[in-house]
Amino acid sequence: MSVDIKIEPEGLVGIVAEGTYIWDAAKRMGVRLPAQCEGRGECDTCAVIIKEGATLLSSLTQAEREHLSPERLAAGERLACQAKIEHGGQLTFTAVPTTERAETTEEAVKDFRKEFREMPLNRKLATLVEFEAVTAFETLSSIASLPFTIGEKVMDVMAGFGRKMSQEERAARRPAEHRAQTAEEKAAGETPE
Repeated sequence: MSVDIKIEPEGLVGIVAEGTYIWDAAKRMGVRLPAQCEGRGECDTCAVIIKEGATLLSSLTQAEREHLSPERLAAGERLACQAKIEHGGQLTFTAVPTTERAETTEEAVKDFRKEFREMPLNRKLATLVEFEAVTAFETLSSIASLPFTIGEKVMDVMAGFGRKMSQEERAARRPAEHRAQTAEEKAAGETPE
């Protein structure tokens, strides 16, 4: 069975098969919905507002409950990558405006590039120097913490070696009857009675 789809505000109209996710239906109709997580249900950037046909869709997924507030769900929002069209009929939806959802990295980079192009030269230079300073600080912080990281690893190895020696020493002092534990008892942590 087929589903008639209308994407607003573009006014695009098309037909897709039952079992299609809104994400895929939009792609087939030439609409690329934003998605920070590439459509894996790990963000809210592909959210759409269902205008008509909410009963045609699958029930809410755990990802939708996690990423969409109760208010947004009540307003008819669904994640396009999670909502599957399960029944035939008419479905109308629109993408959630950028102001109401998280901005994708791609959108943030695009906005920054536009803003950077419009800056006067002295502001551009100041921004670049600021980026360099932040990068240098992060690099120096990583280098400064390197000895501590290496020290932690060395201490972990030494502690493991010490535990092993202690266990061997305790095992050597046990009575001969207890040293003959089976491998299964050792694995289970049991002691023979």
